[in-house]
Amino acid sequence: MSTIGNSHFFISDVYFIVALCILNIIGYFLLLQSRGFLKKKNETGERFASQSKPIIGGTMFMVTIIGAFVYCHFHSYYSVEDNNLIPLLVCCILAFGMGYIDDVKNFSPLFKLTFQILCAIIFIATGTHISTSDNIFLNAGLTFFWVVGIMNSINMLDNMDGITASNSLIMFLGLAGIASGCDSIILLSIATCLLMFLLWNWHPAKMYMGDNGSQLLGVLLAYFSIKYVWNSHESIIGINYEQILFVALMFIIPITDTTTVAINRFLAGRSPFVGDRYHTTHCLVYKGFSIPMAVITLDIATIIGTLSSWYFITQRNGILTITEAIILVLYFIIVFSVLYFLNLHIRKENNLLYKKRDE
Repeated sequence: MSTIGNSHFFISDVYFIVALCILNIIGYFLLLQSRGFLKKKNETGERFASQSKPIIGGTMFMVTIIGAFVYCHFHSYYSVEDNNLIPLLVCCILAFGMGYIDDVKNFSPLFKLTFQILCAIIFIATGTHISTSDNIFLNAGLTFFWVVGIMNSINMLDNMDGITASNSLIMFLGLAGIASGCDSIILLSIATCLLMFLLWNWHPAKMYMGDNGSQLLGVLLAYFSIKYVWNSHESIIGINYEQILFVALMFIIPITDTTTVAINRFLAGRSPFVGDRYHTTHCLVYKGFSIPMAVITLDIATIIGTLSSWYFITQRNGILTITEAIILVLYFIIVFSVLYFLNLHIRKENNLLYKKRDE
């Protein structure tokens, strides 16, 4: 394509992003006027703060995704490789619908798990699966684990004003820097929508994301991370450990928070799926951080991890020296260890470990 043609599409993209910002601002303003809009129910588990506020994140994300798909279609961004975008849209609708129903009815974790597994099956059946190994069964198993794991991780991370939206925004921007074509438009669209959402979700939040938003973000992050991080290396000989490290770095906070909370709830004799007020985010606040500072601290960890992954994937073709690999692994271990043992310490102080609690 000529320089003029490239400029035309670039200008068109800029206009699209600006229009999207205006659309979201107007949409949020109108939705905020509706006092009867869906509120987050709090019938199970413990929460860090009151949730008697509108949960409309997923609604805006879904509208944005559909708009991005329509835009790509009319601007001829689709290619033969984009055929799997239709299954992605189907999974987005499933995740959003499942989250919305769960927001209203508060179903058991099995309800969510069923839809998460269904999304993983759809991805694998339509050719979007992890290919970091030459063993197809290992790849399929990793894909199931990753899709279900990330959808749950993003959902669990949505426990404090601004944390999920800001962390997801960083990861979407990182993925957009690796992606191309229609994928980059979709990723930038969601990133823009998240930025608008943060205006109302930042502490003190005026609206929440809800399961309808976190499940939708989870399935999107699972899909695009498989395509551009897990499968960023073209050659598959044995197991590509570099790609596993890049994924761990980009998703360092969701992975750390979910693993930490699951382990320590298990030690307390509680179900990992029952919410409480002792996530890694909460523990930072208990140690004297303000809510915005706790969010910013975790966002910085994600920025470092995401930038590292982006750099080595785009600038170094996923190749690491031994020294670089050791530094990156140490970074992940340090972040994980600090947050894990902080969580462990706070739970011990509150007698929440090694003791069966009545639900």
